[in-house]
Amino acid sequence: MRDLRLGTVGRIASGIDAGRFVEVLDDFESSGGFLILTYDNADRSGDAYDSWVESIIDVDLYFDEAGWEVLWLDS
Repeated sequence: MRDLRLGTVGRIASGIDAGRFVEVLDDFESSGGFLILTYDNADRSGDAYDSWVESIIDVDLYFDEAGWEVLWLDS
C-alpha cells in the first residue's frame, strides 16, 4: 500500500487532477468511512470536491484508479 496520510494536504503530482491538492480524512464516526477531498489550493480554498469510500484499502484503490502520485506537504 502507498504512503497515505490522514488529515494532511498533498499536491497531486500526476494522474487525474494533477496540480490540485488532496486530503484524506477518517470520517468513521460520522459516515463509517473515509472522505477524499480535493482542492484548488493548498490552503483548501477554491473549488473543492469530495468522495466517500468505505475503507483505507478503498482509498488506496481510488488513488490507483486516478493514477495519483501525491507529494505530501508535511514532508
